[in-house]
Amino acid sequence: MSTDAIFFLKVLGILDLIGVAMFTFVAVSRKRDPAVTLAWVLAFFLLPVAGMLLYMFFGYQQFALRRRAAPNPLHRLLLLRESPERFPGESDPLKTPMETLAEGLTDFPAVSGNRVRFYTRSEDTDDALVHAIQAARHHAHMCYYIFEPDRTGLRFRDLLIEQARRGVECRVLMDAVGSYRVGKSFLRPLHQAGVRTAFFNPFRTFKRPWAFNARNHRKLTVVDGATGFLGSQNIGHHFWRSGSRRIHWRETDVRLEGPAVVELQTVFAEDWHFATGENLIGETYFPPTRPVGTTRAQVVPTGPNKNPDALGMIFLDAVHNARTRVTLTTPYFIPTASMTLALKAAARKGVRVDLLVPRRTDHPVVTWAGRGWFKELLESGVRIYEFNAAFIHSKVVTVDGRWALVGSANMDTRSFLINFELSLLLDDAAAAGYLEKQFDLMREGAVAVKVDPLAELALARQFWEGLCRLLSPLL
Repeated sequence: MSTDAIFFLKVLGILDLIGVAMFTFVAVSRKRDPAVTLAWVLAFFLLPVAGMLLYMFFGYQQFALRRRAAPNPLHRLLLLRESPERFPGESDPLKTPMETLAEGLTDFPAVSGNRVRFYTRSEDTDDALVHAIQAARHHAHMCYYIFEPDRTGLRFRDLLIEQARRGVECRVLMDAVGSYRVGKSFLRPLHQAGVRTAFFNPFRTFKRPWAFNARNHRKLTVVDGATGFLGSQNIGHHFWRSGSRRIHWRETDVRLEGPAVVELQTVFAEDWHFATGENLIGETYFPPTRPVGTTRAQVVPTGPNKNPDALGMIFLDAVHNARTRVTLTTPYFIPTASMTLALKAAARKGVRVDLLVPRRTDHPVVTWAGRGWFKELLESGVRIYEFNAAFIHSKVVTVDGRWALVGSANMDTRSFLINFELSLLLDDAAAAGYLEKQFDLMREGAVAVKVDPLAELALARQFWEGLCRLLSPLL
């Protein structure tokens, strides 16, 4: 090897050490979860250059939503419209400690007088969305992580085009990664009809590369500021293939009417303003609300821009205060250490803790990472069930048959700490009881997971589960 080549390699080595030192300093200074920080530091040393590039795009989440130019009227609107006799700022006598926590973390208060309806079949959700958009008089707003240009996507595209030609304002916000299949040929007819579209957080090499990993995983629709939908379902076909078998998806979505729709509209308005700079204000988007039901609801938007641990704290508070039973339904289960401790502690003190996950998912590494936690949960008394008849894509938590949390967030690190998610916190025994009953119906068709004493002898399996679990903070 020539002297010049040796000198060049030495320079590269020195530059690599400087880069590792700089990136390690940044990762450690951010004071994130020690396991996540350690995983990234190891990546810097073991994957020269590649580890640093990965951190730039997926690890450094310096993210902030631009504030709208107009002040957010959410609190005053809700206080005055829900109870005209109450003075703005007066405390809500129905507010519980959990609702106080959620409001303190998200600025969204719990409000009474709502009506909810649940959908567990994708066809029913699609039909309900279509009927609501067809009835729109002023606007139809949609925000989805995945908007597929397939048969289902074309159905909604044509519907929006039809409504826009009738004079209805139609806006569609899609995540730039989740909806990457949407191209110009799909969007052109929308734009020609006057439908406004935007992509959330697209990759821009020099403008904003440091938050590429923070995705908008929300699924919501608001029609005329009076009817809202949210939950787990995206826009597209709801199945995936495993060999020759077609595996359908099991979803849980909510139709929401009443004062809490103001909060859904606020979430869309903030996300839309971030993506486009357009302010959606005034009574055309936030019409006067009135009680239409008996359900107390609280919209819970979470993300890395403010209180990134908000969803985790709400979950921990719910599990900690459980007295009889907790049910958890999630497609992807990669708990944080605090989530695991909360579930184990609840089971140890006599609370029945039931976890329902799919037998197989569309992300095998995530599946094995979750199974790496099964043994210690089972030994603490947590009951785990695997469902094989369909792919469970629902994200639902119920507590004591009174509380329910339903929305877009998975039970994993990404949903709790990285993505923008949207959940609905319900203080309603009828709603929570319905969701608990749906859980039990699926549980009856699932297989209970047991501790396998022979599994400890399967070294290959133990290594694979351990490796996936080690990578879980980065998934």
